Amino acid sequence: MKPLLKTQLLVLIILTFISVNVNAYNSNRPKIGLVLSGGGARGLAHIGVLKALEEKKIPIDYIAGTSMGAIVGGLYSTGMSTDDLDWVVRSIDWKRVFRPSTDRKKQQYSARQADKDYFVDLELGISKSGPKSGKGFAGGQQLMLELQRIVGSIKTEKFDDFPIPFRAVATDLNAAEPYVIDHGDLAMALRASMAVPLVFGPVRHQGKFLADGGILNNLPVDVVKDMGADIVIAVNISSPLSEINEDSSIITVSYQSVDVALVQNTIRSLGLADIVIAPELGELTASDFEKYEEFVSAGIDGVKSKSLVLEHLSLSDEDYLTSIDSRKLLIQEIPKVIEFVSFSGNKRTSLERLTNKTKHILNRPFVVSEIQDLADELAVDNDILTVTYKVISNETNQQGIDFHIQEKNWGPDYLKFGLKVAGDFDSNTRISMLARHHRYNINRKGGEWINDVSVGSLLQWKSELNQPIDFVDKYFLSANLLMAKDSRRFYGNIYNPSLAGQDIEDEFDIEATGEYDIKDFGFGIDWGANITENSEFRAGLWFLDQNVVSVINDSEFETAIDRSAGLRLRYGLDTLDKAVYSRSGMDLKAEIGLFDNVQIARVDVFKRIPISDNTAIHLGFQGDFTNHAEDGEVLFAYGGLDNFAGYPQHSLLGLNAVVFELGAFTDLDRINLPIFGSPKFIIKGHYGNVWQHHIQVEDMLYGYSAGVSLDVVNTVLFLGSGYTDGGDFRFYFRLGTGF
Repeated sequence: MKPLLKTQLLVLIILTFISVNVNAYNSNRPKIGLVLSGGGARGLAHIGVLKALEEKKIPIDYIAGTSMGAIVGGLYSTGMSTDDLDWVVRSIDWKRVFRPSTDRKKQQYSARQADKDYFVDLELGISKSGPKSGKGFAGGQQLMLELQRIVGSIKTEKFDDFPIPFRAVATDLNAAEPYVIDHGDLAMALRASMAVPLVFGPVRHQGKFLADGGILNNLPVDVVKDMGADIVIAVNISSPLSEINEDSSIITVSYQSVDVALVQNTIRSLGLADIVIAPELGELTASDFEKYEEFVSAGIDGVKSKSLVLEHLSLSDEDYLTSIDSRKLLIQEIPKVIEFVSFSGNKRTSLERLTNKTKHILNRPFVVSEIQDLADELAVDNDILTVTYKVISNETNQQGIDFHIQEKNWGPDYLKFGLKVAGDFDSNTRISMLARHHRYNINRKGGEWINDVSVGSLLQWKSELNQPIDFVDKYFLSANLLMAKDSRRFYGNIYNPSLAGQDIEDEFDIEATGEYDIKDFGFGIDWGANITENSEFRAGLWFLDQNVVSVINDSEFETAIDRSAGLRLRYGLDTLDKAVYSRSGMDLKAEIGLFDNVQIARVDVFKRIPISDNTAIHLGFQGDFTNHAEDGEVLFAYGGLDNFAGYPQHSLLGLNAVVFELGAFTDLDRINLPIFGSPKFIIKGHYGNVWQHHIQVEDMLYGYSAGVSLDVVNTVLFLGSGYTDGGDFRFYFRLGTGF
């Protein structure tokens, strides 16, 4: 026999021997299934469990998971290592994931301003079938984008073909039974499994309406057994039940009512498992995503506590390497260049608008972060619930991106609500209920109709018809109507407009002597431009009328605006990172009114400068200036917590005013209240005055305001006090939005 032939025959014999032994080993070894339960941030302990199992060289043949367990298990099943999972968790902005609305930095200026006045989480839709509400506090846009960023577009859609076969468990809300997802888009499967009620809205997937799997099967041991597992390791990280007694709040009782069902189905599953690992998580909660290291350590310790039980499952180094040799990271479809963009799901949102907003990515390299940000920008349209994407190929084998647009099904008309309650513990309490009606996509260019209504101390109706001129929302025309009646107190000769600018007596009577109504009427047409995402400019022709009607008082005075027509210029800039108590950014409003009867210039600006993780400096300026007005007329009203805190609300009347502000606020992070979180302490000094005609620096008044505030999103509860030189020491409270 020739030497080469002998060598080939020997190699063939060796390979056959190895193959037979490996196959014999695989057929004889018990198959191990891993079950990972849900539990929010507590699910990060699963990563520690996986790390410890790898150290013990215990192979995993099947994985089934629910909610956070599905996310960790699903990613691991695609071939990711525990180091990969470590990077994934650290790269996720968890605050962004759970944010109820689109990133404020991506919203247009007008939307940012509206956020200050209305409850962000409360929106009702009006359609032919009646009023509807959203499906969850957070629509799930950010969660889905994060999952797509991590998972990408995997070619394989059969979960049995993963390096480790996998199942995600959700709940079919219509069939009232668990739904096991074994194929399809992995990111969507994970999103469905984590559709936690009241946090993320449920999703429609594979013809089902799916919510969080923990509702009915939080620890899916039966699922992994059906997959073929001989031995089941179940990891339970569910939150323990609270102790309910007669002192428990209604919120605690409500949450407990939901958790009882989850705990019961978990207990049943624990009885089916061969080995149970329950990491000691102590006081760690389902929302402590920033405590990643502690969760991982707890997961590792949980495996160590079961070392004796797990020991017989460990393999030798050689056998373990053999068992994981085929576990390669799944190939993802990532186009080198984006050759086309397509859209699906959009019905009310025109294709022209979507196309014009995405054409800049054509023929450019595929960068995940850029696509994710673009999806976020498309979702800024408040008629859209979520925007997701996937890599696709067309009939000519070009690779591109398909953006799936999920429009809100509770529209096309929407209602938002707000509340303003402000008082000074002097029977001077102002209460106004706010409502906004918004109709989107009136036409293909995205025309909008907006109506703002206030009922209470301020009766007001503002209506605006906004029509974009182009398909990218750069330029627009708007028609506007304003009707308002503001009920205010009158403080007699002390605040008589004709005496404005004169010295105020050291001791004065702060009791109101009557009431009057300021009535406003106006309409106009503006041409506008969204200069950037942060700013807006408007120029238009307006007619304004304002008059004073005495209610309980015989004093009369006129306003500077009396049937005035002319040009109105406005500019706004908003770079604040939050609608309420922003730590960084600027808010600027500037206006010039060139009317036939009067000329007006107004500036209201403040800037926030962060100086630590929980403290920021506040710098502010307000200026109102009037030209060509008669003696005894007024236009602006100051006083109250926002400026001169030692004087009653709207008590300082005049034609010109200047206020400088310097202050700071800090989070009292050592105090952590349920729902509200940490309160804020605010202190602000002010320096300025209000005059009739002539601004006199020597008349400047100084003072301060300070207090403690609690806020959830933009809902404020404030208690504080203030003082102004020549005024009084006053207490204040506020509740609601719009502050």
